Amino acid sequence: MKKVLIGIAVIAVIALLVLLNIYKSADADAGISYGISSRKATLVKAATIGTGDIYSYVTAHGRVEEINKAQVFFDTPLRVLKVFVSKNDYVEQGERLVELDTSTLSDEMNRLKIQKEIQSITLKKLESGQSLLSLESSLNSSRNALERAQDSYQAALDEYEKQEKLYIAGIIPKTQLDQYEKMVKDAKAAVDSAQLSFESAEKNYQTSVGSHNLDIQAQVKNIELLSSQISDIERKLKKIKSFEKSPISGYVTDILITEGGYTMSGQPAFTIIDISNLKITATVNEYNTKDLSTGQKVKITGEALGDGVELEGEIVSVAPFAKAVQSTSGIETVVEVIIKPLDGEGVLKPGLNVECDIITQEKKNVVVTEFNIYMEDKDRRQYVMLIDPESMTVKKQYVTLGIYSDMTVEVLDGLKEGDMVVIDPQPSLSDGEKIRIAE
Repeated sequence: MKKVLIGIAVIAVIALLVLLNIYKSADADAGISYGISSRKATLVKAATIGTGDIYSYVTAHGRVEEINKAQVFFDTPLRVLKVFVSKNDYVEQGERLVELDTSTLSDEMNRLKIQKEIQSITLKKLESGQSLLSLESSLNSSRNALERAQDSYQAALDEYEKQEKLYIAGIIPKTQLDQYEKMVKDAKAAVDSAQLSFESAEKNYQTSVGSHNLDIQAQVKNIELLSSQISDIERKLKKIKSFEKSPISGYVTDILITEGGYTMSGQPAFTIIDISNLKITATVNEYNTKDLSTGQKVKITGEALGDGVELEGEIVSVAPFAKAVQSTSGIETVVEVIIKPLDGEGVLKPGLNVECDIITQEKKNVVVTEFNIYMEDKDRRQYVMLIDPESMTVKKQYVTLGIYSDMTVEVLDGLKEGDMVVIDPQPSLSDGEKIRIAE
């Protein structure tokens, strides 16, 4: 309504001035004048101040990448029997990719199992102690012989003592006593011989028992080693079987094995990427990183996406460090940011280059203008030429500006919605100067 009233007032003033100029026979070639004097009004273009939304942003070059990527490696060189997929095929998690020849590992495992069984039988035999039975029997025999010899010696000694008493009593002759003395000496020699035999048998037995225990321990260790080797092969076979299947759902981007060939250690047999979960890795010049933070909205465009396609995203991480990279203009210091696309399924593809406008500030329903209404004084203060629609004159109006975008800028102070200002004002335009508005 206010704009309508202003328009009616302007039309009335213009009509009045036209009539005055006709009566005063003013220079008809000068056009319509906005004053009642004969001075000519300056022709200007005008704009009415309005409100709108504005945001500032930082532009970054980015590359679309997959978040989930799997590479399938085989540590052991194995012959490839069958490849079930082709490059660019889509596979589900757990779907079989390849069949490998694991017969060598299986044969080795079976051989080790047989060895373990043999070693287990040997251990049972050792634990039964059969090899010590003869030594134990010999030890018992020598012990019994020693005991018999000791008994015989004691009997001979007892008899000698009896005979000695008879000799002293004069009942028997010295020759008879000497016979009994000889019997004692012979019995004592038998005891000594039996003692030596027993000690030798006992030593042999104890040595054999120690060696036998060591044999058992060694056998137990052998069985443990074989069990460990068997378990290693079983784990390796299980791992190979699991790696024959896709670890994730996605597209097969690389296959570096062929049927009839062998897998290579250190080289991935398959590369699979999940294109349903993407990210954009972008680099921001160091001068523009102070305003970056996680959660900021991002507008994503690019030639590869198509004309007029604009996708949404948001920053999920900002690198805590900067790095130097080679650019077309030389070495540039940048900070890496990770952007999560919020839409664009089927449009974004891993490997595409995109432009990312990271919105650092955003305001809605504020006073915004284009840049073509501003001038600067010698102190670099911005001002506009504000139009008074009643007197059709202009005056210098200083302003305070806020957020800058590509084409517009926010006005914090000095202008309000509905104000009329001069577009592309000339430096010669001064306060109080009469103007007329070009259609």
